[in-house]
Amino acid sequence: MKSKSTLTIRYTGNDEQRLFLVQRGDFKFWMGDGFSHIHDKAKVFHDHDSAATAVAALQYQQFKGKPVRAFKLELDIVLAADGVEEISKEALVEYIRNSLRLNMDNSVHGDGPVEGSFVQARLRLATLEETVPRRIRF
Repeated sequence: MKSKSTLTIRYTGNDEQRLFLVQRGDFKFWMGDGFSHIHDKAKVFHDHDSAATAVAALQYQQFKGKPVRAFKLELDIVLAADGVEEISKEALVEYIRNSLRLNMDNSVHGDGPVEGSFVQARLRLATLEETVPRRIRF
């Protein structure tokens, strides 16, 4: 990994019974109360969301109190289907919430653009609004 303090979510197991571990850039695993080189002591998460919540809490502890800047980036969502007008916005939000993973490839690129910096990206699904499509057929 690029930085010793970088946190990443690793998975183990097969696709039907995938488990998740949190690993730091110094190759130590999160045990729930500290880090260890011993893989078998790692805290096991049964879903990606739980592991991501743990990573977010650890990153907060690492970067809390530091000054920040904020940026906005537009994301386009296209929904195509027969009877597309009948699909509710709520159903689309639920689908996106469950299926879309926005993550930074920090194991390769580090936590931010310079050493000691951290970039966090979030999808605010409450801001989803319908727009005029650029085309009428997919």
